[in-house]
Amino acid sequence: MQRIVALVGPTAVGKTAIAVELALALDAEIVSCDSMQVYRQVPLLSQAPTRAQRALVQHHLLDCIEPTENFSAGQYHQMALPVIEYLLSRGKRVLLVGGTGLYLKAITEGLCDAPAGDVRVREQLWHECRQTGSPSLHNRLQGIDATAASRIHPNDARRIIRALEVYALTGKPLSSWWRQARSELFEGPVTVIGLTREREELYQRINARLLHMLYEEGVINEVRQVLKRPLSRTARQIHGLADIEQYLHGVKSLKEITETWQQRVRHYAKRQMTWFRQTPGVQWVELKPDEHPWESAARILPLVRSNTSEPAPLLSEPPAVGR
Repeated sequence: MQRIVALVGPTAVGKTAIAVELALALDAEIVSCDSMQVYRQVPLLSQAPTRAQRALVQHHLLDCIEPTENFSAGQYHQMALPVIEYLLSRGKRVLLVGGTGLYLKAITEGLCDAPAGDVRVREQLWHECRQTGSPSLHNRLQGIDATAASRIHPNDARRIIRALEVYALTGKPLSSWWRQARSELFEGPVTVIGLTREREELYQRINARLLHMLYEEGVINEVRQVLKRPLSRTARQIHGLADIEQYLHGVKSLKEITETWQQRVRHYAKRQMTWFRQTPGVQWVELKPDEHPWESAARILPLVRSNTSEPAPLLSEPPAVGR
């Protein structure tokens, strides 16, 4: 079965440039796994692949949603699976690239379509948890849904309560909803490669990237143009948009929004790393300072090769991009 490779990691770690080099070496096409880059009109704000990068490697699920429209992980799931299946049918490798962990989960695990929460039931369970402790509720879950209990730590009160809540509302164990979600997935393994850098280096890259966007790339004008339309709730979550809007309205100075935006993106990168470190099966590659993208791709190729029956090509010389 044709292999699918996911390249994940925090914002500004260097995924985009490395993905292009890796796709060229694997004869793969890239499927974006990024909740910001689906939107049109914000290529600078979302740091979407450049025209030159797209000319070298075919990208999918970029610039496909108007910023006036809401977009969800469920919609991403519905759009991405046909694209992946089509690429596989053509004998292409698929390279999923992005930092939106929920989108990757939608592809690799499916999305649980369990009912929304019930405040009354949830409050009762939280009351019990405060009285007896989460291990007691975990024991109850063990008797109801051993599969879910085996995947949830006895101290993880939030997830234990959610599992008990679903059973109370539907009479079905949460694991049965998980199985239903998995039945909607394509069949085939996914190799997940996680990119990371030393924390201070990553933070410096984030700070430098935002300065470049603000002072050299013209992202403020991009936001000024996109704000002429009524934006959806999810489009408004794109990092930096609210900060620049405050600047345009005279609420904050450019210096103030720069510092706030940098801090917010650093915190976001930390949350991304927390998510991916909790994702099973991720094979981590720590990137070196000043390492070129083609060199990083060359180090990643053996990991891809070790997870497939097909030999992966080796880079004998630097490709054209990212030298």
